[in-house]
Amino acid sequence: MNQEYIEKAKKAIKYGECKSQEPLLVILMGLPGTGKSYISNYLNKQYSFTILSGENITYSIFGTEKCTGLQYRESYEILRFLAVYLLKQKYNVVIDGTNLKYEFRKQIYQSVGDLAKIILVYIYIDDATALKRANSRKEDSSDLKAISGKCSLETFITFKNQLELPREDELYYKFKSDENILKKIDIIIYDNRCVI
Repeated sequence: MNQEYIEKAKKAIKYGECKSQEPLLVILMGLPGTGKSYISNYLNKQYSFTILSGENITYSIFGTEKCTGLQYRESYEILRFLAVYLLKQKYNVVIDGTNLKYEFRKQIYQSVGDLAKIILVYIYIDDATALKRANSRKEDSSDLKAISGKCSLETFITFKNQLELPREDELYYKFKSDENILKKIDIIIYDNRCVI
């Protein structure tokens, strides 16, 4: 694994202070514009989770969040490495990324093993609202911990075609991204006894 890339990616970690004897890893899954970054920022502010953003890590390594398949795989390998690194330090972590393919989620599960309780949260909303949200974000790459970019219809369709719904063997919650989404997230945190 490229050590220079790891050091660059560490600059994209948004640390929280929440540590636990039994850490919790929340993996957010969903198409662009469904509210994953909104939720990860909420978990950071409300519960002091540490955020690992696929978009931010990819940008910190390659200078863009839009990358080739090989670069995407490399970014995710580093993201998994950093998740293990943080969980060993007992941080509660949220992974903010599309996480659409089961192959990538399975690699996270295998890398983390018994270091943390893992919960997958699949966020969905109608395509028109998701695209509107994704394209209403101001593009900003000035802060490696808060990259935001727009999503073309072509890119959105590409992501949608990659969507592999959660499997029965995955511990997951499926939530519509609506005005009650944060209340649902609060319940997950409470139910999984995250010490705050």
